[in-house]
Amino acid sequence: MKIKLDLFSASVAMFAPRTSLFFALVFLLCSSPALSQTTLKFCYEDEAQIPWTRPDGSGLTIELLKRVEEKLNERFEFIAKPWKRCQEEVRTGVLDGYFGAGVSEERQRFSVYPSLPDGQVDVSSALHIDRTRVFLHNDSAVTWDGKNLLQVKKPIVVQRGYLIGNMLVKQGFKIREVRTLNEGLRLLANNDAEVAILQGIEALHLAKQDVQLNTVIHIHPLAFVSLPLHLAISRHSYQRDPQRFQMIWNTIKSTRNSASYQQQLEAENLR
Repeated sequence: MKIKLDLFSASVAMFAPRTSLFFALVFLLCSSPALSQTTLKFCYEDEAQIPWTRPDGSGLTIELLKRVEEKLNERFEFIAKPWKRCQEEVRTGVLDGYFGAGVSEERQRFSVYPSLPDGQVDVSSALHIDRTRVFLHNDSAVTWDGKNLLQVKKPIVVQRGYLIGNMLVKQGFKIREVRTLNEGLRLLANNDAEVAILQGIEALHLAKQDVQLNTVIHIHPLAFVSLPLHLAISRHSYQRDPQRFQMIWNTIKSTRNSASYQQQLEAENLR
């Protein structure tokens, strides 16, 4: 009996370290978000919105989201696609979310935005605030006083899938959608349009720096509208794990307000 007991004790002693290691590995696999949670697929427009996003995966917004990813031990995949396709694939649940998204009733039907306790969208959790500008041909009679757009005779040039187009249509204007900023500004320069309302700092740079544009186009000093742009989440994904996305939005806010990120904005003259 003593021999059998000694053999049993020896067997336990031999397998105990392996058993402990097994359970330790199981614990790590179950407790680590990076290993237990699926990769989140986030879409953004495949046209450059410098300095926020570029098709090659660079830009301040992507840098911000990478910091959030690291802080939360998350896994994000950033996918550049045409803007309308981003929205459609978020609507159908193919993608988990899209960023650079302004708020509209239509978009809120299929995507969720960070919100306050009263249900209003939390602007403080936006990725950044973007201004939409009014670009005019020098011969245009169109006027803009910060509230009213007058003397418009031709369709207004806007970026395809952007909120500005919907806003203008609701106000009774006709629009002409373009795929790229360059396409929109060329239409204006060629006098095929009299006014373009375009979003993004890149549009300003193109209109000011291109000699074929800056001699025939001017930019109105008053912005058309300022839009908080967010990371919006597909309702399909949000319903599966709302706490996960609340944590992401909260971390976006704290990271965006951090001293190091503010220094990056200052370096780009964006503060």
